[in-house]
Amino acid sequence: KLLLTDPIYTPRYELSLEQERDLAFKRLQKLFQSGLVDVTDFEKDPRRIFALHEACGYINGSFTTKLTVQLNLFGGTVLKFADRKRWKDLISGISKLTSVGCFALTELGYGNNAVQMETEAVFDEDAKSFIINTPSHLAQKYWITNGYCHAHWAVVFAQLKVKGKNEGIHGFLVRIRNDDLSSVDGVEITDMGQKLGLNGVDNARLSFDNIMV
Repeated sequence: KLLLTDPIYTPRYELSLEQERDLAFKRLQKLFQSGLVDVTDFEKDPRRIFALHEACGYINGSFTTKLTVQLNLFGGTVLKFADRKRWKDLISGISKLTSVGCFALTELGYGNNAVQMETEAVFDEDAKSFIINTPSHLAQKYWITNGYCHAHWAVVFAQLKVKGKNEGIHGFLVRIRNDDLSSVDGVEITDMGQKLGLNGVDNARLSFDNIMV
């Protein structure tokens, strides 16, 4: 309760697109710096996270949407599937907002119809790695929250192909930005621009040109 009375959460109007995005992120930073929530609460007591979302929803929709993507969609997925020892620093950074992520599911041509999605992850046996690629315009990842301004990482859903066989949709942890927020080579990040609402949410189009993970 005391945290959400901080002046940073006071409603503000007539902001530019850049100002709205900056304010939403600063609100998120203030929340995570408080230590009130941690991604591991999904295992310890998920009610803390649900209660937090309800409280934040009264403050601002953009701020709360970015919280949901960082903590639930990105953070929860990494927590569930990532090797805890290998990705210890990344998981810790989720709750410190030093590891900002996005959830790259939806595609321009297919919405959230995962079965038809085109993004590919081809297994390279020699390199023991996966090659992430966007094979067509329709396969661009679309409306990806946190994607345009702040995300270092993306959970990318792609058709897994091993020895020429399609093994269906799987999720892959892909680095999309360096620490200085410059784009990783082979990752194209495009701004989705002004919207009718929630302009504090930095939606992006993402495409990948043979990214090895």
